[in-house]
Amino acid sequence: MVKITYSGSERDIKQAANILKQLNLTRMKEPKARLKIQKIIDKYNLKATVLLDGNVVWSKKKILRNLDRIMKHGTLYNENQRKPPILSRYFYQFLTSCCGSVGHYDVYGWIHKYSTIEHLKKFFKKNEFDKRVLDDIPEWQTDAIEIIKAIEQKLFPFQSFLKSKNK
Repeated sequence: MVKITYSGSERDIKQAANILKQLNLTRMKEPKARLKIQKIIDKYNLKATVLLDGNVVWSKKKILRNLDRIMKHGTLYNENQRKPPILSRYFYQFLTSCCGSVGHYDVYGWIHKYSTIEHLKKFFKKNEFDKRVLDDIPEWQTDAIEIIKAIEQKLFPFQSFLKSKNK
C-alpha cells in the first residue's frame, strides 16, 4: 500500500490531490504507481511536489525541457550574471537526489564543478561514485530510470552503452 503526500502551495496541493485521488493507487506496487503519477504530473503540469512513500516523483517533462535549454546554450550557467543559471533548481535537486552527486553546497557550486554540456555528459557516464548514473538507480525508482534513459538518449544519440541492469 503506497502513501501519497504533497508539498507546495495550498492551491497546487489541492489540484494535485484532486487529480491523483481518481487513480486509486493505494493497492498498486510502488514502481508502477511512480510511473502513473509521473505521467499525470506531466500531463497536467502539476506544480505541487508529489511524494510516494516519502520519495519525490519526478517530472520527466520538466527535466527534459531544462536539458534542452542547457544543450542549446552548451553550458549550465548564464553568461549574464544577473540572470539565474540555466540549470534549474529542480534539475539540480534531481541530480543530487537521484543521480549520485553530492550537493556541492548549492546549484551554483554544482555548476562550478560541471559547467558545460561536456561535463554533464561525463557525469552521466561516471557519477561521483564512479558509476554510470543509470546503473546507480534502485529498481523501484522507475520515474528516475525513465528520466535518465531519456537524458542519455539526448546526450548520447549515436552511442550505444553496455547493457545495464536498468534496460
